[in-house]
Amino acid sequence: MVLSLLIVTTVFACVLFYQIYALQGVRRTRAAQNEKQQELQRRIQSLEQEIGVLCSASVGAGDHILKLEQQVKRIIERQERMELRTTGDRPYTQANQLVNKGADIEELMDSCGLTRGEAELLVMMQRGAA
Repeated sequence: MVLSLLIVTTVFACVLFYQIYALQGVRRTRAAQNEKQQELQRRIQSLEQEIGVLCSASVGAGDHILKLEQQVKRIIERQERMELRTTGDRPYTQANQLVNKGADIEELMDSCGLTRGEAELLVMMQRGAA
């Protein structure tokens, strides 16, 4: 009877030590997981801050791009107005030079793309001024 009690006590003690050892392993694993979780949480916070900075920068860049697009649009419109003004005056300037050199109405129409009425008016104006 004493022997069986001693065996049971020994088995119980072994099981108890095994359980304590296993519990310590679980605690170590849990501590390592908690540490890893904290590290990941810090990394998430760092990334959130970086994303915030990038978002702010992209908004600023977007505003800058919008201003540049508006400037380019104004420059293009100005250039087109200047081209229209230049091309609008050019046939008449060229036609005046041709009239001064003695060109007739047909030559003005062919060379400068003027209508008959425009060519006749230019010739009359030049001859009237002379």
